[in-house]
Amino acid sequence: MGHYTPEDQMDTVYLVPHSHYDAVWAFTKEDYFFINIEKILKPAIEMMADPGYRFLIEQTALIEEIERRNPSLFEDIKRAAQKGQIEFAPGEHLMSDTMLPLGETLVRQILVGKTFIRDKFGTKTLVAWGADSFGYNAQMPQIYLKSGYRYFAFRRGADRESPSEFWWQGLDGSRILTHWMPLGYRAGLYLDELDDAVTKLKSAAATGNILMPSGSGSIPPQPETMRMVRRWNRSHKGIRMVVAKSVDFFRALEKSVPLQLETRQGELYSGKYSRVFPHCTSSRIWLKQSLRHYEHMILACEKWLTLGWLMGMAYPADELNDNWLKVLWGAFHDVAPGTGMDDAYEEVKHNFGYLQSHLAQILSGFIEMVQSNLAESADILVLNAHSWEVRNWVEAELGFDPGEVKRIGGLGSGSDEIGVEILESTRYSDDSFHTVKIGFIAMVSPFGFRTYRLLRHSPRSTPASSDGHRLITKGNCVQNKYFRLEVDPGSGLLDVFIDGKHLLRGNELVIEEETGDLYYHRQNFQGEYRTESEAGVTFGKFRLKHFEIQKTKLRRVIKLESDYYSLIWPYRLQEKLRPVLWRHSYLSVSKTITVYHDLPRIDCVTRVDNRHPQIQLRLKFATDIRSPEYTSEIQFGALSRPTDQALAPAEGDWVEKPSGIYPALNWVDYSDKEYGITLINQGLPSHEIKNGAIYLTLLRSILMLSSDGATGPAVPTPDAQEFKQHVFEYSLYPHKGDWRAAQSYLQGFEVNSNLQAFQLRPEKADGSLFSDSFSFINIAPSSIILAACKRAEDGSGIVLRLYETRGQATEAAIQFFNKVNAGAEPLGRLFPQPSQVWKVNLLEEKESEVAIVEGAVTITFTPFEILTLKVVFQ
Repeated sequence: MGHYTPEDQMDTVYLVPHSHYDAVWAFTKEDYFFINIEKILKPAIEMMADPGYRFLIEQTALIEEIERRNPSLFEDIKRAAQKGQIEFAPGEHLMSDTMLPLGETLVRQILVGKTFIRDKFGTKTLVAWGADSFGYNAQMPQIYLKSGYRYFAFRRGADRESPSEFWWQGLDGSRILTHWMPLGYRAGLYLDELDDAVTKLKSAAATGNILMPSGSGSIPPQPETMRMVRRWNRSHKGIRMVVAKSVDFFRALEKSVPLQLETRQGELYSGKYSRVFPHCTSSRIWLKQSLRHYEHMILACEKWLTLGWLMGMAYPADELNDNWLKVLWGAFHDVAPGTGMDDAYEEVKHNFGYLQSHLAQILSGFIEMVQSNLAESADILVLNAHSWEVRNWVEAELGFDPGEVKRIGGLGSGSDEIGVEILESTRYSDDSFHTVKIGFIAMVSPFGFRTYRLLRHSPRSTPASSDGHRLITKGNCVQNKYFRLEVDPGSGLLDVFIDGKHLLRGNELVIEEETGDLYYHRQNFQGEYRTESEAGVTFGKFRLKHFEIQKTKLRRVIKLESDYYSLIWPYRLQEKLRPVLWRHSYLSVSKTITVYHDLPRIDCVTRVDNRHPQIQLRLKFATDIRSPEYTSEIQFGALSRPTDQALAPAEGDWVEKPSGIYPALNWVDYSDKEYGITLINQGLPSHEIKNGAIYLTLLRSILMLSSDGATGPAVPTPDAQEFKQHVFEYSLYPHKGDWRAAQSYLQGFEVNSNLQAFQLRPEKADGSLFSDSFSFINIAPSSIILAACKRAEDGSGIVLRLYETRGQATEAAIQFFNKVNAGAEPLGRLFPQPSQVWKVNLLEEKESEVAIVEGAVTITFTPFEILTLKVVFQ
C-alpha cells in the first residue's frame, strides 16, 4: 500500500515527494549544501527503508557535490536510484532560467546533467520537471524532446486553468505531453489538508490521473508521509493515492486519452495563475550584461578550439568544461534573474572575472597555430565566428618596440587596402608608437578569418560606398546611404529618417519612480519623474552640458553629456522663465552615437553614473510605426507578441497583472509593411512596446529582495540599488520591410558577438596552409545559424548545432574548408575532409546518417527547427 501498481485503473493521485533545490537565493551556497545534504537527502534515504517511498531529486550539481563530499551518501543515492526509489527530474546540471540565457546554454545545462546521470547511475531522465523557472520560452518543447525527455511538468506561466494536462507545441511543431501544477509544487506539502488539495487538483485534471507534488524549496521530507497516505486510502473509496515518481503519473496519463488533449502553442509566460516576475529581467542588470557577453565569448572560443583540434591541436576539454560550468552557474534560475540576496552573487562575479582572462588565454594557442601556418606575414588577425560573411567595425590593440612603427596609414589584405582610425595611442621619445588602438571596417569569410598588414601609406581606396555614397554631415544632421539622423541640440534626442520618411525620435532617457523589489517594479503614481523631452514632474530637469559631432573618414561620432537635477528654480512659468538655479544632481549621463559610412546600424553607448535611489531608468524610442504586434528574438528563433499589453484591461482575476514587459535575447523588431526598426540590445533584455514607442529598461534601483515578504524574505539588498557607474550598449537598425527582409537576426549576432582582432607576432611567415582569407564552414542560406561548433562528447568528431531562424522551411548547403589557398593543392591534401555525417539529438545520440556529396552536405530544415550534426573527419 502507498506505492504505484499500474494494474489498478481507478482514479489515482500520484503524490510525488520532492524538495526544490536553490543553489543560491536567500542563503549562501554553503548554507544550501548543508540544508540539502544533511537535512533533506540523508533523511530521505532513511525513509527508503519503506520500499514504497519515493523521492525526486532535481539538479545534478547537488549530486556532484555529494559525490565529492560524502561518497557513502552518494552510494546510498545510487542504490536507491537503481531500486527505482529515487527519480532524477529534470536531471539538469542546474535548473536554468529559460527566458534569459541563450538557447545553447539551456542545451548545455541538460547535456551536462543528463550525461552525469547516465554515466553515474545508468538511467535516463524522461520528465522535464520545471518547479520554479520564471516562465518557459516557446522552443522548450523542441529542446526537451530532442534531449530525450517525453514529458514536462511545470509550475509558472500557464494561461489556462484547466485542463492541467495538454500537449505543448513548440515553434517547429514539436509536441510534448505536459502537466501544469495548479497548486504549484507544494500541492501535497500539508499532509493534513490532502482532501482539499485533491478536490482542487481533480477539478483541473483532464483524466482520472492526478499529479500531486509534495514538497517545497529546501524543505525536508516528512517522515509521516507513508502513514498519512495509507490513512487517506483507508478513508476514501473510488480514488486512491500512491507515493510515486512523476514518470509514473505521465505513463498512466499516456495510457488514458492523450490524443484528446488540447494543443497549446507559444511561450508559457502568463501571470494569470502564477507569477513569472517579468520585471526581474532588469534586476541587477550587470548580471544580464555579463551573462550575455560570456555566453557569446565561450561559444566563439569553443568554435576556434574545435577547428584547431581538427588541425592537430590538443583540445582543452577539461578547461572548456570548467568554463562552461561557470556560465551555467550564471544561468541558474535564481542567479540570472538577480532575485537573491547580495552575497549570492559574489561567486558569479568571480566566475565572470575568471572567464574574461581564461578564455583569452586558452585561445592564444589557436592564434599561434594560425600564424605559424600563414603563407605570408601579417600584423593583425580578425576572426569571424559566424556562419556568414561579416562586414563590421572592429578594434585592435597593438603594441610595438621602440622605432618599429611611426605611422599607420591603413591596412592591406591581399590586393585590398582599407582605411583605419587611430582611437588611442602612446608614443616613445622618438615619436614611434608604443601602443595604439585602431578601428576599421573588416570583411571576413564565414566561420573564418582574415589577416591584415599595416600600411605606412594611405590606402588607395576611398571610404565611399560602392555606389558612390559618402558619409555627409550638415549641421546637426548625419547621412549615409541607409538613413539620415538628426540630433536635437537642446535635448540630444535623435530623429531617424529613411527615404525622407520620419521613422523614430528617441534615445530618450526616462526616469520613473521605483518602489518595488527584485521581483516587481512598482510606483506610486503613473508617470515619469522626468524625461529628456521635459515631460514629468515640475521640479526636475535634464541639463545638456556638452554636444559635439566628431568627424573621421570612416565614422561620425556624436557625443553628449548631461546631468539630471531634481530641483531647478524657477519651477513655475518655465515656458517664460529660464532656469537660474540647478540643485540636487544624483544622475550624470554621457552618450555616444556612432554612424558609419557604409554600415546600416547606429551604435549607441549610454554611460550612467547613478547615485539616485529608487528609480527605474529606461530609454524611449517613439516611432511612427503602428502595428498591433512586434517580433522578439527568443532561443533558437523569433516570436511575435502583441503590443500595448499594459494598456489593455485585464479581465478577471490575475495573480500577476499583464505589464507588457518581456525579455528578448539579442533584438526586438517593430515594423509595418514598409519600414521598421530593430533595437539590438547587449545584455539589456527587458523591453516594452506601447503607444508606438519601444522602451528599453537600463536599470532599477532596488533596496529589498521582497518588499512585501510575499515572494521571499524582506532582506535588504544595498548592492541592487545600482549606485555605480554603468555602461549600456545597444544599436538601432532602421530598415525597409519587416525583420525577415532586413535579416535582423544577422545584425543581432554581429553586434553581440562581433569580429575579434588580434595582433600577430612580427616574424616572417613560411607556412603553406593559410592565405590571407580562410573559411572553415560556409552555410547557405544565412538564415541557417550555426549556434555551436564543439568537439563531440565521445571525442570521435565534431558537433554542429544549427537552427532555422526565419520560420520558413529551408534547404541548406554546408560546405567545409571552402576558401583556402586558391590554386594550391587539392583541399583533401591540406585539410581533413568529412567522411561521415550523422543527425544526432541534443545529447549527441545518433539518429540517421546524412549523405556527403563532394565534401558538402545538403539538409532540410522545417520552420524554426534545431538540427544537430555529428561530423567525422578523415
